[in-house]
Amino acid sequence: MENINKRQLIINGVFALYWLFAYYFFKLFYGGWDAPEKVSLTFTLIFLFISFACVDIHHRFVTKTNLAGRRYFRFIIFSLFVFVTAFWLESILTFILHFFFWSFDNADKIEEANRVRYQVGGVNMIVFGGVAFRFVVETLSLQRQKEEKDKQAFEAHLKVKEVELDLLKSQVNPHFLFNALNCIYGLSLEKSEHTPEVIMQLSEILDYMLYKSNDEVLLSDEIKQIENYTAIQKVRFGESLQLTFTKELERDFSMAPLLLLTLVENAFKHGKPSKDGILKVDIHIKAKESIHFFVCNSCNGNEKSEIATGGIGLTNLKRRLELMYGNRFMLTTERDEATFEAILTINSVGNEEE
Repeated sequence: MENINKRQLIINGVFALYWLFAYYFFKLFYGGWDAPEKVSLTFTLIFLFISFACVDIHHRFVTKTNLAGRRYFRFIIFSLFVFVTAFWLESILTFILHFFFWSFDNADKIEEANRVRYQVGGVNMIVFGGVAFRFVVETLSLQRQKEEKDKQAFEAHLKVKEVELDLLKSQVNPHFLFNALNCIYGLSLEKSEHTPEVIMQLSEILDYMLYKSNDEVLLSDEIKQIENYTAIQKVRFGESLQLTFTKELERDFSMAPLLLLTLVENAFKHGKPSKDGILKVDIHIKAKESIHFFVCNSCNGNEKSEIATGGIGLTNLKRRLELMYGNRFMLTTERDEATFEAILTINSVGNEEE
Protein backbone atom coordinates (compact mmCIF):
# COMPACT_ATOMS: atom_id res chain seq x y z
CA MET A 1 0.00 0.00 0.00
CA GLU A 2 2.85 2.39 0.88
CA ASN A 3 4.54 1.69 -2.48
CA ILE A 4 1.27 2.35 -4.33
CA ASN A 5 0.77 5.70 -2.57
CA LYS A 6 4.38 6.70 -3.27
CA ARG A 7 4.04 5.76 -6.93
CA GLN A 8 0.78 7.72 -7.25
CA LEU A 9 2.39 10.74 -5.56
CA ILE A 10 5.25 10.67 -8.09
CA ILE A 11 2.81 10.42 -11.02
CA ASN A 12 0.74 13.33 -9.72
CA GLY A 13 3.89 15.38 -9.17
CA VAL A 14 5.12 14.78 -12.73
CA PHE A 15 1.66 15.62 -14.10
CA ALA A 16 1.60 18.86 -12.11
CA LEU A 17 4.99 19.81 -13.55
CA TYR A 18 3.61 19.08 -17.01
CA TRP A 19 0.78 21.58 -16.54
CA LEU A 20 3.22 24.13 -15.17
CA PHE A 21 5.19 23.65 -18.36
CA ALA A 22 1.93 24.02 -20.36
CA TYR A 23 1.23 27.34 -18.61
CA TYR A 24 4.57 28.82 -19.66
CA PHE A 25 4.21 27.26 -23.09
CA PHE A 26 0.94 29.12 -23.69
CA LYS A 27 2.44 32.25 -22.16
CA LEU A 28 5.17 32.21 -24.80
CA PHE A 29 3.06 30.76 -27.61
CA TYR A 30 0.34 33.42 -27.42
CA GLY A 31 2.13 36.71 -27.67
CA GLY A 32 5.42 36.10 -25.83
CA TRP A 33 6.68 37.93 -22.79
CA ASP A 34 6.31 41.35 -24.49
CA ALA A 35 2.55 41.00 -25.11
CA PRO A 36 0.14 43.01 -22.98
CA GLU A 37 -0.47 41.10 -19.75
CA LYS A 38 -4.23 41.11 -20.30
CA VAL A 39 -3.90 39.48 -23.73
CA SER A 40 -1.27 36.95 -22.73
CA LEU A 41 -2.96 35.92 -19.47
CA THR A 42 -6.41 35.62 -21.09
CA PHE A 43 -5.20 33.36 -23.88
CA THR A 44 -3.03 31.34 -21.54
CA LEU A 45 -5.71 30.61 -18.91
CA ILE A 46 -8.49 29.89 -21.39
CA PHE A 47 -6.47 27.50 -23.54
CA LEU A 48 -4.85 25.92 -20.49
CA PHE A 49 -8.34 25.14 -19.16
CA ILE A 50 -9.44 23.71 -22.53
CA SER A 51 -6.33 21.51 -22.68
CA PHE A 52 -6.75 20.24 -19.13
CA ALA A 53 -10.46 19.50 -19.70
CA CYS A 54 -9.77 17.60 -22.92
CA VAL A 55 -6.97 15.52 -21.33
CA ASP A 56 -9.09 14.73 -18.26
CA ILE A 57 -12.16 13.79 -20.34
CA HIS A 58 -10.01 11.65 -22.62
CA HIS A 59 -8.43 9.89 -19.65
CA ARG A 60 -11.73 9.19 -17.86
CA PHE A 61 -13.93 8.22 -20.81
CA VAL A 62 -11.54 7.07 -23.55
CA THR A 63 -8.26 5.76 -22.15
CA LYS A 64 -9.47 3.97 -18.99
CA THR A 65 -12.61 2.42 -20.46
CA ASN A 66 -11.18 1.29 -23.80
CA LEU A 67 -7.73 0.13 -22.73
CA ALA A 68 -9.14 -1.95 -19.87
CA GLY A 69 -11.55 -3.62 -22.30
CA ARG A 70 -8.89 -3.87 -25.06
CA ARG A 71 -11.11 -1.91 -27.42
CA TYR A 72 -8.26 -0.34 -29.35
CA PHE A 73 -10.25 0.68 -32.43
CA ARG A 74 -12.71 2.65 -30.29
CA PHE A 75 -9.77 4.19 -28.47
CA ILE A 76 -8.30 5.51 -31.74
CA ILE A 77 -11.66 6.82 -33.03
CA PHE A 78 -12.57 8.63 -29.80
CA SER A 79 -9.03 10.00 -29.46
CA LEU A 80 -9.31 11.57 -32.91
CA PHE A 81 -12.67 12.99 -31.88
CA VAL A 82 -11.15 14.61 -28.79
CA PHE A 83 -8.29 16.11 -30.80
CA VAL A 84 -10.67 17.48 -33.43
CA THR A 85 -12.88 18.92 -30.70
CA ALA A 86 -9.89 20.58 -29.01
CA PHE A 87 -8.78 22.03 -32.34
CA TRP A 88 -12.30 23.30 -33.05
CA LEU A 89 -12.62 24.93 -29.63
CA GLU A 90 -9.24 26.59 -30.01
CA SER A 91 -10.17 27.93 -33.43
CA ILE A 92 -13.53 29.30 -32.26
CA LEU A 93 -12.08 30.93 -29.14
CA THR A 94 -9.18 32.35 -31.12
CA PHE A 95 -11.66 33.96 -33.48
CA ILE A 96 -13.73 35.38 -30.60
CA LEU A 97 -10.71 36.68 -28.73
CA HIS A 98 -9.43 38.16 -31.96
CA PHE A 99 -12.39 40.57 -31.96
CA PHE A 100 -12.38 40.99 -28.18
CA PHE A 101 -8.94 42.59 -28.32
CA TRP A 102 -9.74 44.82 -31.33
CA SER A 103 -8.73 48.42 -30.80
CA PHE A 104 -11.66 50.59 -31.90
CA ASP A 105 -9.72 53.76 -31.27
CA ASN A 106 -7.26 53.18 -34.05
CA ALA A 107 -9.33 50.63 -35.97
CA ASP A 108 -6.65 48.01 -35.54
CA LYS A 109 -5.95 45.01 -33.44
CA ILE A 110 -3.35 44.75 -30.73
CA GLU A 111 -0.21 43.66 -32.52
CA GLU A 112 0.34 40.54 -30.41
CA ALA A 113 -3.30 39.50 -30.76
CA ASN A 114 -2.99 39.90 -34.50
CA ARG A 115 -0.68 36.87 -34.59
CA VAL A 116 -3.16 34.66 -32.74
CA ARG A 117 -4.98 33.50 -35.82
CA TYR A 118 -1.72 32.00 -37.08
CA GLN A 119 -1.13 30.15 -33.83
CA VAL A 120 -4.04 27.72 -33.87
CA GLY A 121 -2.72 24.30 -32.82
CA GLY A 122 -1.12 25.07 -29.46
CA VAL A 123 -3.93 23.39 -27.54
CA ASN A 124 -3.66 20.21 -29.57
CA MET A 125 0.07 20.06 -28.85
CA ILE A 126 -0.54 20.23 -25.10
CA VAL A 127 -3.57 17.91 -25.31
CA PHE A 128 -1.57 15.34 -27.24
CA GLY A 129 1.27 15.49 -24.69
CA GLY A 130 -1.16 15.12 -21.76
CA VAL A 131 -3.02 12.27 -23.43
CA ALA A 132 0.25 10.50 -24.22
CA PHE A 133 1.37 10.85 -20.60
CA ARG A 134 -1.93 9.49 -19.28
CA PHE A 135 -1.87 6.70 -21.87
CA VAL A 136 1.58 5.53 -20.77
CA VAL A 137 0.63 5.70 -17.08
CA GLU A 138 -2.62 3.80 -17.64
CA THR A 139 -0.92 1.16 -19.78
CA LEU A 140 1.74 0.56 -17.12
CA SER A 141 -0.96 0.48 -14.44
CA LEU A 142 -2.99 -2.12 -16.34
CA GLN A 143 0.15 -4.17 -16.93
CA ARG A 144 0.98 -3.99 -13.23
CA GLN A 145 -2.57 -5.02 -12.33
CA LYS A 146 -2.39 -7.94 -14.77
CA GLU A 147 0.93 -9.07 -13.28
CA GLU A 148 -0.53 -8.80 -9.78
CA LYS A 149 -3.61 -10.82 -10.77
CA ASP A 150 -1.42 -13.42 -12.45
CA LYS A 151 0.73 -13.59 -9.33
CA GLN A 152 -2.33 -13.96 -7.09
CA ALA A 153 -3.78 -16.62 -9.38
CA PHE A 154 -0.46 -18.48 -9.40
CA GLU A 155 -0.19 -18.27 -5.60
CA ALA A 156 -3.80 -19.44 -5.26
CA HIS A 157 -3.04 -22.33 -7.62
CA LEU A 158 0.01 -23.26 -5.56
CA LYS A 159 -2.07 -23.07 -2.40
CA VAL A 160 -4.66 -25.41 -3.88
CA LYS A 161 -1.88 -27.80 -4.92
CA GLU A 162 -0.40 -27.67 -1.43
CA VAL A 163 -3.77 -28.40 0.16
CA GLU A 164 -4.41 -31.25 -2.26
CA LEU A 165 -0.91 -32.60 -1.72
CA ASP A 166 -1.34 -32.47 2.06
CA LEU A 167 -4.64 -34.31 1.69
CA LEU A 168 -3.04 -36.98 -0.46
CA LYS A 169 -0.18 -37.40 2.00
CA SER A 170 -2.65 -37.66 4.85
CA GLN A 171 -4.33 -40.50 2.94
CA VAL A 172 -1.01 -42.29 2.51
CA ASN A 173 -0.23 -42.49 6.21
CA PRO A 174 -3.46 -44.23 7.35
CA HIS A 175 -3.32 -46.47 4.29
CA PHE A 176 0.20 -47.55 5.10
CA LEU A 177 -0.46 -47.79 8.84
CA PHE A 178 -3.48 -50.02 8.26
CA ASN A 179 -1.38 -52.52 6.29
CA ALA A 180 1.52 -52.43 8.76
CA LEU A 181 -0.73 -52.97 11.77
CA ASN A 182 -2.32 -55.94 10.02
CA CYS A 183 1.17 -57.43 9.73
CA ILE A 184 1.93 -56.87 13.43
CA TYR A 185 -1.47 -58.25 14.39
CA GLY A 186 -0.70 -61.46 12.51
CA LEU A 187 2.67 -61.76 14.27
CA SER A 188 1.09 -61.19 17.66
CA LEU A 189 -1.39 -63.99 17.04
CA GLU A 190 1.52 -66.26 16.26
CA LYS A 191 3.36 -64.91 19.32
CA SER A 192 6.37 -64.41 17.12
CA GLU A 193 9.66 -63.47 18.76
CA HIS A 194 10.16 -60.96 15.93
CA THR A 195 7.24 -58.80 17.07
CA PRO A 196 9.37 -56.27 19.08
CA GLU A 197 11.80 -55.93 16.18
CA VAL A 198 8.97 -55.33 13.73
CA ILE A 199 7.40 -52.74 16.03
CA MET A 200 10.73 -50.90 16.21
CA GLN A 201 11.05 -50.92 12.43
CA LEU A 202 7.49 -49.71 12.09
CA SER A 203 8.25 -46.96 14.60
CA GLU A 204 11.14 -45.75 12.42
CA ILE A 205 8.92 -45.73 9.34
CA LEU A 206 6.19 -43.76 11.14
CA ASP A 207 8.75 -41.27 12.44
CA TYR A 208 9.94 -40.79 8.87
CA MET A 209 6.41 -40.39 7.54
CA LEU A 210 5.15 -38.04 10.24
CA TYR A 211 8.13 -35.85 11.02
CA LYS A 212 10.78 -36.13 8.31
CA SER A 213 8.81 -36.12 5.10
CA ASN A 214 7.02 -32.77 5.09
CA ASP A 215 8.87 -31.33 2.10
CA GLU A 216 11.67 -33.26 0.41
CA VAL A 217 13.84 -36.15 1.52
CA LEU A 218 17.01 -37.78 0.28
CA LEU A 219 16.71 -40.84 -1.88
CA SER A 220 18.94 -42.67 0.61
CA ASP A 221 16.43 -41.96 3.40
CA GLU A 222 13.57 -43.26 1.27
CA ILE A 223 15.58 -46.42 0.54
CA LYS A 224 16.25 -46.92 4.23
CA GLN A 225 12.53 -46.93 4.93
CA ILE A 226 11.98 -49.38 2.07
CA GLU A 227 14.52 -51.64 3.76
CA ASN A 228 12.64 -51.31 7.07
CA TYR A 229 9.37 -52.10 5.33
CA THR A 230 10.70 -55.13 3.45
CA ALA A 231 12.28 -56.38 6.70
CA ILE A 232 8.81 -56.34 8.26
CA GLN A 233 7.43 -58.25 5.28
CA LYS A 234 10.21 -60.85 5.51
CA VAL A 235 9.13 -61.58 9.08
CA ARG A 236 5.50 -61.62 8.07
CA PHE A 237 5.84 -64.00 5.09
CA GLY A 238 8.86 -66.01 6.22
CA GLU A 239 9.98 -68.62 3.73
CA SER A 240 6.98 -67.98 1.52
CA LEU A 241 8.58 -64.70 0.39
CA GLN A 242 11.27 -64.47 -2.27
CA LEU A 243 12.61 -60.90 -2.20
CA THR A 244 15.23 -59.41 -4.50
CA PHE A 245 16.39 -55.89 -3.70
CA THR A 246 19.22 -54.32 -5.75
CA LYS A 247 20.56 -50.76 -5.81
CA GLU A 248 22.78 -48.82 -8.20
CA LEU A 249 23.31 -45.45 -6.58
CA GLU A 250 25.78 -43.06 -8.16
CA ARG A 251 24.17 -39.96 -6.65
CA ASP A 252 21.90 -39.08 -3.78
CA PHE A 253 18.90 -37.09 -4.92
CA SER A 254 16.41 -34.84 -3.18
CA MET A 255 12.92 -36.02 -3.95
CA ALA A 256 9.33 -35.96 -2.76
CA PRO A 257 8.79 -38.45 0.08
CA LEU A 258 6.80 -41.68 0.13
CA LEU A 259 6.80 -42.21 -3.64
CA LEU A 260 8.93 -45.34 -3.91
CA LEU A 261 7.67 -46.71 -0.61
CA THR A 262 4.10 -46.55 -1.93
CA LEU A 263 4.98 -48.75 -4.91
CA VAL A 264 6.70 -51.28 -2.64
CA GLU A 265 3.72 -51.33 -0.31
CA ASN A 266 1.35 -51.95 -3.24
CA ALA A 267 3.53 -54.83 -4.44
CA PHE A 268 3.12 -56.62 -1.10
CA LYS A 269 -0.50 -55.68 -0.59
CA HIS A 270 -1.73 -56.79 -4.01
CA GLY A 271 0.88 -59.42 -4.79
CA LYS A 272 -0.19 -63.07 -4.81
CA PRO A 273 1.91 -66.23 -4.48
CA SER A 274 2.88 -67.88 -7.75
CA LYS A 275 2.03 -71.50 -8.54
CA ASP A 276 4.78 -72.75 -6.26
CA GLY A 277 3.22 -70.88 -3.32
CA ILE A 278 5.97 -68.26 -3.18
CA LEU A 279 5.29 -64.51 -3.26
CA LYS A 280 8.00 -63.05 -5.46
CA VAL A 281 8.92 -59.37 -5.21
CA ASP A 282 11.78 -57.85 -7.22
CA ILE A 283 12.89 -54.28 -6.46
CA HIS A 284 15.56 -52.39 -8.37
CA ILE A 285 16.66 -48.79 -7.88
CA LYS A 286 19.07 -46.93 -10.16
CA ALA A 287 20.13 -43.33 -9.54
CA LYS A 288 22.43 -41.63 -12.00
CA GLU A 289 21.15 -38.68 -14.06
CA SER A 290 17.63 -39.52 -12.94
CA ILE A 291 15.84 -41.88 -10.59
CA HIS A 292 14.73 -45.14 -12.14
CA PHE A 293 12.65 -47.44 -9.92
CA PHE A 294 11.40 -50.90 -10.86
CA VAL A 295 9.21 -53.19 -8.76
CA CYS A 296 7.69 -56.49 -9.84
CA ASN A 297 5.49 -58.86 -7.88
CA SER A 298 3.90 -62.20 -8.64
CA CYS A 299 0.14 -62.28 -9.00
CA ASN A 300 -2.70 -64.65 -9.70
CA GLY A 301 -3.69 -64.55 -13.34
CA ASN A 302 -7.24 -65.69 -12.49
CA GLU A 303 -7.85 -62.69 -10.22
CA LYS A 304 -8.03 -59.06 -11.20
CA SER A 305 -5.68 -57.23 -8.88
CA GLU A 306 -6.79 -53.87 -7.55
CA ILE A 307 -3.45 -52.36 -8.35
CA ALA A 308 -3.90 -53.13 -12.03
CA THR A 309 -7.03 -50.98 -12.09
CA GLY A 310 -5.47 -48.15 -10.12
CA GLY A 311 -6.14 -48.86 -6.46
CA ILE A 312 -6.11 -46.15 -3.79
CA GLY A 313 -2.35 -46.26 -3.37
CA LEU A 314 -1.50 -46.10 -7.08
CA THR A 315 -4.12 -43.45 -7.86
CA ASN A 316 -2.86 -41.36 -4.98
CA LEU A 317 0.74 -41.80 -6.17
CA LYS A 318 -0.04 -40.68 -9.71
CA ARG A 319 -1.73 -37.54 -8.48
CA ARG A 320 1.13 -36.65 -6.14
CA LEU A 321 3.62 -37.16 -8.96
CA GLU A 322 1.61 -34.83 -11.21
CA LEU A 323 1.52 -32.15 -8.53
CA MET A 324 5.20 -32.44 -7.64
CA TYR A 325 6.85 -33.11 -11.00
CA GLY A 326 4.40 -32.16 -13.75
CA ASN A 327 5.74 -33.74 -16.97
CA ARG A 328 9.11 -34.68 -15.46
CA PHE A 329 8.09 -38.19 -14.52
CA MET A 330 6.89 -41.39 -16.17
CA LEU A 331 4.94 -44.09 -14.40
CA THR A 332 4.05 -47.24 -16.30
CA THR A 333 2.46 -50.48 -15.18
CA GLU A 334 2.21 -53.81 -16.96
CA ARG A 335 0.45 -57.00 -15.97
CA ASP A 336 0.44 -60.49 -17.40
CA GLU A 337 -0.86 -63.79 -16.07
CA ALA A 338 1.93 -64.23 -13.54
CA THR A 339 3.43 -60.82 -12.73
CA PHE A 340 2.67 -57.18 -12.21
CA GLU A 341 5.35 -54.57 -12.94
CA ALA A 342 5.54 -50.88 -12.07
CA ILE A 343 8.28 -48.62 -13.44
CA LEU A 344 8.78 -45.08 -12.21
CA THR A 345 11.28 -42.63 -13.72
CA ILE A 346 11.78 -39.14 -12.29
CA ASN A 347 13.83 -36.75 -14.43
CA SER A 348 15.62 -33.51 -13.62
CA VAL A 349 15.45 -33.83 -9.86
CA GLY A 350 17.95 -31.99 -7.70
CA ASN A 351 20.96 -33.92 -6.53
CA GLU A 352 22.75 -33.44 -3.23
CA GLU A 353 25.99 -35.21 -3.93
CA GLU A 354 28.10 -35.81 -6.98
